[in-house]
Amino acid sequence: MKPFLRRLTARLAPLVAVALMGVSAPAHAEFMGGGYLTDYAGCDQYGWPVNVEMVRARYSAREIDGGPSQIVLTFAVGGVNTFVYYGDLSPSRAWRQASGQVIWGTSGAIRPAPRLRVLERESIPFAGASFDAHVENIRLRLRIRHFNGMRGCTVTAVLMLNDWNNEIN
Repeated sequence: MKPFLRRLTARLAPLVAVALMGVSAPAHAEFMGGGYLTDYAGCDQYGWPVNVEMVRARYSAREIDGGPSQIVLTFAVGGVNTFVYYGDLSPSRAWRQASGQVIWGTSGAIRPAPRLRVLERESIPFAGASFDAHVENIRLRLRIRHFNGMRGCTVTAVLMLNDWNNEIN
């Protein structure tokens, strides 16, 4: 009986290992796309453009990945703003303090700390659909206070994003 059990274990062990690896791997969603900044308030004193500013964007959602929510905005002129929030970025009336990094020639922390307020986050094309690992397209609209490290500067980011690495569906 022992040789039979050894052969069975030898054949099943690799299959069990592969199955466990699949179960233990977290779902990973990285939404990428673009959009624009608009509705500037308090930014003109810094010389920031007050017209529509196009951006490329990346969004990693805590609700899916389990890590921090992260939004990265990349500007055509080469600058990058990164906002990290250790919570879910679901729509709310509350302002959430985030940490931020900015790259404009050199990199540094955004001070004062940025605050985020998610106005809308919709799964496309179904309004009101649940936000989970099966979402492929989203529209995200948020306000960013102390944008780019400019005290009192607030902008609205309107973003259309696609889960370009969706292997779950």
